[in-house]
Amino acid sequence: MAHVPVIDIGPLLGGDAQARRRAAAQIDSASRADGFFYASGHGIDVTRLQQQVNRFHHAMTEQEKLRIAIHAYNPANPHVRNGYYMAIKGKKAVESFCYLNPAFTDEHPMIRKGAPMHEVNWWPDDAAHPGFRAYCEQFYADMLALSRALLRGYALALGKEEGYFDVHVTPADTLSAASLIRYPYLDDYPATIIGADGTRLSFESHVDVSLLTVLFQTPIANLQVETADGWLDVPVSGEHFLVNCGTFMEHLTMGYYRAPLHRVKWVNAERLSLPFFVHAGNDATLQPFNPHAKARAGPNPDVAYGAYLQHGLAELIRRNGQT
Repeated sequence: MAHVPVIDIGPLLGGDAQARRRAAAQIDSASRADGFFYASGHGIDVTRLQQQVNRFHHAMTEQEKLRIAIHAYNPANPHVRNGYYMAIKGKKAVESFCYLNPAFTDEHPMIRKGAPMHEVNWWPDDAAHPGFRAYCEQFYADMLALSRALLRGYALALGKEEGYFDVHVTPADTLSAASLIRYPYLDDYPATIIGADGTRLSFESHVDVSLLTVLFQTPIANLQVETADGWLDVPVSGEHFLVNCGTFMEHLTMGYYRAPLHRVKWVNAERLSLPFFVHAGNDATLQPFNPHAKARAGPNPDVAYGAYLQHGLAELIRRNGQT
């Protein structure tokens, strides 16, 4: 098993300063080790979360999936981020629904400009899925608040002012995305990927294109992380959120915090994987810095977050295919 500590992040949601510094020190240690930790004390009702997402997936018809499918599956839909990601019989079993910032309305300045990576969410039919949209929009707000608290812990861990990330990851402009992924049980499962070490995989090795990734999933062992000792299993939890840095955090800290290379083992079991990908706003430009002398030397260039995200997602699809 990989070393994945459980960190009580409750203090970051409003505890005293000393408790926040203790949580930050634990985050620092985990991020410099195998790269993952479990966040407890998060305040999210994970039982209700699973109930809502399972109900949604099992109520979706093929016609409804296609209606809101992203452009890769439905050329009539211009969306490349928000929408349904289809399973393909005999080829691909996983399916998901991804939605973006509810603040992206027709009147949002970036929507009016037609900026890449910004889309007004298309939702499943309200009559067929009563309460689903309202739940998802509240879940997004709750996860963003949790993520901003985590980022305050990272800021302290990196020797920055506690609100360092606050102006870059805002409710009005964040490009963060929630993805509701379903892995089904199938009697006739499509052919799977075989890793270099012979392991059957559902998704090949990759790093996350994000600032942070905050994940809840059904407690069925499936994730592995590459460590100095090879590929190790990430332990499971049915109550905590799994947190790791993405490639932008690695870029920003000049390699002090790395984005862990991980992969999804093939498991023929009905399960959910519910990542919240934490992103800054389109125009956010953070100056890379060396938090400690042990970090990798040499400057990293500034890059606007929207350009980073657009390039990173395109590269992920090029390498591992459309999810």
